[in-house]
Amino acid sequence: MKTKFYHLLNWSLPYLAICAMAYIVMYPQLISHGVILGTDSIFHFNRFYEAAKQIQQGNFSYFQSNYCFQQSGRVINAVYGPFFAYLNGALLGLLGTWFRYEVITNLIVYIGGGIGMYQLAIKAHSSRRFALLASLLFMNIGWLPRWELAQNMNAWGAMLAPYMVMCGINMLQDRQHPVHWLPLMTLMTIVIQIHLLSSIFFVVTLVPFFIIGLIRTTNRWEMIKETALAVISTIILTANVWGALLMLNLHNNIAGPADFNMLKNSLIPSQFTSTRAYLIYFCWLLFLIQFIYVCCHFKQSLVNTMVTIWGAIIVIFSSIWAPWEKLATAVPSLSHNLQFPSRLTVVAYPLLLLGVAISATTFVQGDHFPKLHLRRNITIGVLIFTIVQVFVPNTIDVFQRTARYQSTEVLNSSSAIAWVTDNRVRLRRSVHDLYPGQLITMVEKRSPDYLPVPKKFINKKYIRSFAYQDQIINHAAEYQHKVLPHGGLQLSWNASQAGRVRLPIITYHESQLTLNGHRLHNYQRSSIGAPFVHQRHGKNTVTLYFRVATWFKALIVISLVGLILLGLYGLYRFIRALPGFWQQITA
Repeated sequence: MKTKFYHLLNWSLPYLAICAMAYIVMYPQLISHGVILGTDSIFHFNRFYEAAKQIQQGNFSYFQSNYCFQQSGRVINAVYGPFFAYLNGALLGLLGTWFRYEVITNLIVYIGGGIGMYQLAIKAHSSRRFALLASLLFMNIGWLPRWELAQNMNAWGAMLAPYMVMCGINMLQDRQHPVHWLPLMTLMTIVIQIHLLSSIFFVVTLVPFFIIGLIRTTNRWEMIKETALAVISTIILTANVWGALLMLNLHNNIAGPADFNMLKNSLIPSQFTSTRAYLIYFCWLLFLIQFIYVCCHFKQSLVNTMVTIWGAIIVIFSSIWAPWEKLATAVPSLSHNLQFPSRLTVVAYPLLLLGVAISATTFVQGDHFPKLHLRRNITIGVLIFTIVQVFVPNTIDVFQRTARYQSTEVLNSSSAIAWVTDNRVRLRRSVHDLYPGQLITMVEKRSPDYLPVPKKFINKKYIRSFAYQDQIINHAAEYQHKVLPHGGLQLSWNASQAGRVRLPIITYHESQLTLNGHRLHNYQRSSIGAPFVHQRHGKNTVTLYFRVATWFKALIVISLVGLILLGLYGLYRFIRALPGFWQQITA
């Protein structure tokens, strides 16, 4: 019995250390009960609350936003992680407050990313000690901490990135069966349902692994078939995502996300911080040492050589040393699609840290130094020092951002934010209130994403975010909003005189607009898709519905059925594996 307990404890220690790291980093927020709020927080909280209300009321509208985003009817969730939004909406409904939601999702991101990095290093034959150190380092750099610090969706891509690299490593390690279609399909489906941009990074990252695997495999035709099966299955399971993008873009000129200066958002060496677009000097030095080590021992390990060189290329390409000004001029769409070149570190850091774990293991076991314990202690000491270098500023950042919640500022960033209230006390209370909808009525984000731009405004220069604030946010409170059955939205108002008025709602080609019982067909729209109608004196009522194409309804059913079957199969495999797993960790 004692032996089994010892083995169980020994197996669980790395996972306990990962959980402890997550807890320590989050400790300032946990003891202060502060909620870190920023520009992205307001945007995503609107998305998730919209999904929560639809689930609560049983009144679903896949495209039209009826409860949030100023009840404007604009499309967001359908083209931005739709099923993930509903999952977060269900979680918010269960937890009740934004504070609890932040704490639980922070833990999921930190622990999920940490375990993924640990398992990745173990798969590449790193020792458990160095696999753990690499995972603790990973938890404190790049985009992974940004979910707690700013609710950036790139954090979820960073959390899943180690699992993606596992698929790549398998292509190098297993010459007979380099591609396992089910894990690859599952991973790509999950990331597409969460963050489409991260899925593009994942595909690009896997390309060189696939090419090398295809060259080395003893069963090339089998590898191609497995890959094709994974691709086709992923397309089926994510039909709701690409189908929505297709339907929305067929008849609408959809506004892209805001443009950003590419060079200013590239990876920068830093003295103190290592999240988002910064990386401390010592990490640069660590990665440089790793690169030099691999160059000197490139025949020692194909996996180490591959992940280090590929990771180095990506991290340099994400940095200020890449010609981003020229690239942005040559390909203007990059400035609003990629926006931040530092996003590429989502895939670069797992690759480089995996290389560090492999090299550290090889170095300690090799014959480079005469004394085993000395080289082991030096290597561990360097990695622990690096962890402290990134952990301390990360925790301080959490402390400062949490403290800002108690200040007069409340928000950590106010860019693109429209303040509806000056009552900071009420704003703070809203994140702990069991009615989380209060928060999103007090601060609102003027986001131009996915607005339908009429043709005559396509080439005109104007800032759509300010147009949205002027036309929607500033006038939404002047109307009474009511959510109708079957996903409809109703606006009511009393007019002192008849005449032309612009409504604070967004209409698309697929929208059905009815004024005082009469269906409108030919009406003018503003620069962001807000309709102009002729009101009558007295009471006026408008209803808005979004017509969903029959073929898209079929795609949703196909995607949902496929995901349910995948979930049931995963549960079946998990239950079947439990006895053997328990026996393995206690043996």
